[in-house]
Amino acid sequence: MKNYSKNIEEFLTFLRTCEQDYHMAEANEQEANSVTQDLLHSIELEEHTYHDYAKCSKELRDVRKLRRVAKDTISQIAPILDWVEQNRSTIKKLEQILGMVRKMERSTESRIYTPRVRKQEGEQRNDTRKNNRQSGKSGGG
Repeated sequence: MKNYSKNIEEFLTFLRTCEQDYHMAEANEQEANSVTQDLLHSIELEEHTYHDYAKCSKELRDVRKLRRVAKDTISQIAPILDWVEQNRSTIKKLEQILGMVRKMERSTESRIYTPRVRKQEGEQRNDTRKNNRQSGKSGGG
């Protein structure tokens, strides 16, 4: 049987993951900005050898690459978070729907049927014989 709640859950998880990734990317960008400033101030205010300048240059390049990844992540996730902000009530309703769908899935998984009219085969034969004896007919079985 198809599990519809799984799809709803995956979508809601995706939205939460986007929010977390966005905040992590913001923190990474801020960290990269701080390291960049440290490196630039070091170059500006401290005396360095030729090799130290080369090390600073490589470190600066690496930090700028990390900053770029963070900024790209932020720009890609921003439209999703804008939608999330505009649709908070829809997301809450979707969470409620998820609960209802899960409840229905659980109830259908444990569903059993108790016959009301038709009895199980062994009981039916015994009842038929019993009824036939009471009415004077033979057991015929």
